[in-house]
Amino acid sequence: MKIGTIIISLFALLCIISCSRQGGMGGKSNGLVPNTAAGVAASPDFKLDHTTKSGLKIYSRELTPEIAKTISVDSPDFRFLQGDQQHISFFLVLIRGGRIVDADKDFDDVKPADLGEILSVTMQHMQPAPEIFKGATNK
Repeated sequence: MKIGTIIISLFALLCIISCSRQGGMGGKSNGLVPNTAAGVAASPDFKLDHTTKSGLKIYSRELTPEIAKTISVDSPDFRFLQGDQQHISFFLVLIRGGRIVDADKDFDDVKPADLGEILSVTMQHMQPAPEIFKGATNK
């Protein structure tokens, strides 16, 4: 396995843990990620990829390069965005106990044993991006 892929995957994992936040009230949002765990679970756009042994649910949604390019750093969806110029972009949402995990506030929500399982799901999504995406993100 290439060292670059491992580094990118670890970076993505750190972003998930440090940037995940619980949504506001209601299942709808102005962005692409619903504000509540129930909204994510009910959304046909999100797929339950994995449930860890400790009960953490990992939902994902793959994004087209065109959609990924429109998500700015100040967007509420940015905290869920994974991927880069070399890999397909996707949202990764962690849910425990019926709410979106906010790892910044609720350190107990992501158990050390969950990290390997989260990394495994992240690696499954880290596919090489199509050529069309590689040159389109740095405009």
